[in-house]
Amino acid sequence: MKIVAVTGFYDIGRAGYDNRTPEKYIGWLNQTLQIPLPFLVFLDPGFDASGIVLKAEDRIIRVPRSDLTMFGHGEKIREIVADSQTVNRRDISFNVPEYGMIVMSKLDLMKRASKETDADFLLWADAGVCRFIPDLGDGKLKVTKADLEGMNFGLSTTLHLAQRTRIGKFPRRMVGRTLAMMSAEDFIVARSFAQELSDRMDFLVQEEWLPAGLWDNEQVAIGTLLFRGALPGTRIIQTHVGGGANTLRWLFGAEPYGRKPPLYVRWRILLDEFRTRQAPKDQCYLPGDFPEAEFQSWVQSRATT
Repeated sequence: MKIVAVTGFYDIGRAGYDNRTPEKYIGWLNQTLQIPLPFLVFLDPGFDASGIVLKAEDRIIRVPRSDLTMFGHGEKIREIVADSQTVNRRDISFNVPEYGMIVMSKLDLMKRASKETDADFLLWADAGVCRFIPDLGDGKLKVTKADLEGMNFGLSTTLHLAQRTRIGKFPRRMVGRTLAMMSAEDFIVARSFAQELSDRMDFLVQEEWLPAGLWDNEQVAIGTLLFRGALPGTRIIQTHVGGGANTLRWLFGAEPYGRKPPLYVRWRILLDEFRTRQAPKDQCYLPGDFPEAEFQSWVQSRATT
């Protein structure tokens, strides 16, 4: 069984928002690359990679961000970010539009990575995931091929998604509120499923969100697809409050993420319980409502154009 890690860094001007400079990210990336897996590192062709310290088995792949699908929707996304009256203005996705586009490009990069390796599985790891990496012990994988049998997508979900699943509704107006629905710092995808996973994200955005004036980050997009039954073969590794390099912990047998929900999260969950229960069903996503037939037709139409 072969697992290859995938990461990337694109300078989208974040330093002007929260002082996370490219130099800071390169420092984090170099620590992340110490994870004992071979890495594919996606970079913009113009980015100076001289400060990146690769292991012998690591490789840099140059892809312009303009080639990424989400950046092709840039004009519409910027319009939504600028004009929407219902989005979470405390979230960076609605202050730096390019940030939202790049985090929503993770599945696109995984799709591209699937064509660059013969690995069985691809592990996405944020460039800055080193801030959450636990002690990986002897650095050997503890998950076996049998443990991954039949799994297309492995991820950790949050209490927000568990709440909506229990209630059986997810109000569409909550798209744009940037709720953490799953842990996006790291997740694992069967290489054979990477193309389809990216297509499902693209369909959600292009055919549903953007025409309705909706936009959000990858945590909400992936969580929405999962809630609606649009991700066949998904395995939830664990459910928790959010964050913490959870897939890495699982793969290397480290202790599960043990953070308890802080008070503000518990209050938000309580508030969302009320809002979700009160929302009319015709204004909500519902379990199993993903338009699978329309998606399959859309994929076929893209393949022939």
